[in-house]
Amino acid sequence: MSLEFDIFLPGDYFFDLIYAGLPEFPSLGREVYSTDVTTTGGAMFITAVSLQRLGVRVGWPVCFGNDYYSQSVRQFAIDEGIDLALAECVDVPYRRITTSIPYQGERAFVTYTDPAPIDIEALWLKRLHACKFKHLHLGGFTSIELLKPFAEAAQALGATVSMDCQDMPNFSACEWRHLLKLVDIFMPNAREAMCITNTESAEDALKCLMEIANLVVLKHGSHGALIGKDGDIIRVPSIKVGPVIDTTGAGDCFNAGFLYGYVVQHASLETCGRYGNICGGLSVTMMGGASAAPRPEQLMQQYDLNYE
Repeated sequence: MSLEFDIFLPGDYFFDLIYAGLPEFPSLGREVYSTDVTTTGGAMFITAVSLQRLGVRVGWPVCFGNDYYSQSVRQFAIDEGIDLALAECVDVPYRRITTSIPYQGERAFVTYTDPAPIDIEALWLKRLHACKFKHLHLGGFTSIELLKPFAEAAQALGATVSMDCQDMPNFSACEWRHLLKLVDIFMPNAREAMCITNTESAEDALKCLMEIANLVVLKHGSHGALIGKDGDIIRVPSIKVGPVIDTTGAGDCFNAGFLYGYVVQHASLETCGRYGNICGGLSVTMMGGASAAPRPEQLMQQYDLNYE
């Protein structure tokens, strides 16, 4: 019997080292002391944890090495109750490390990754065919050659497909017009949407994307979210949260909240957007992308406080 999940999440892990409370941004030749530091999981770990806390059955075909960083994030995932039945553990190092430096509402990163010890994309596709799921979520742009077999397999199961944008050096080189025809939901942030459409406002970018994509969910930070479908635009205001501590992973948490509503709750698009705003808004109040990810009772408490 194959394994069954609500959402299938192909994507790598990162080990995140996060500094906070810097009095100034580091400059060459000077030492700066932060007031806090933490280590946690990053990349698809953030979405997986955020969904898991909401009670969503998550299938994560991640590859872990035998190194400290892999094993630390693997233990973080186990501690969160994430089902790692689809994970692959290899007996070689596979270090994926990001140092994050949040400062004045933005952040800078330094990242190192080992070369993949196996064909990671082949692993994802193999695991995909070994299970059943309701929805496939991709963390960022990929090639048509990779996306097509994933999308076709999902469609054969009657599953829907979503794709985030994920910042990349040259948006103009990507095949986004072709890619969007293969997914049901496109979930960029406002800056990414404006870059790939060469527009100067979030709303203009949304309108451009709506000409191609079935459903566009545009994350707009403190402005909330814009949702476009069938020519209509839904504006969902952000929630009121405390001071911004760390914005790393806020978009991934938003995705989890939206998909919880869309895939599990079968909620209206406006409600899905509200769930996303709550999860993304709470995310920035603590260090680490998923540290403040809510459980269902916390989600509904914030829903009542901010939208009722």
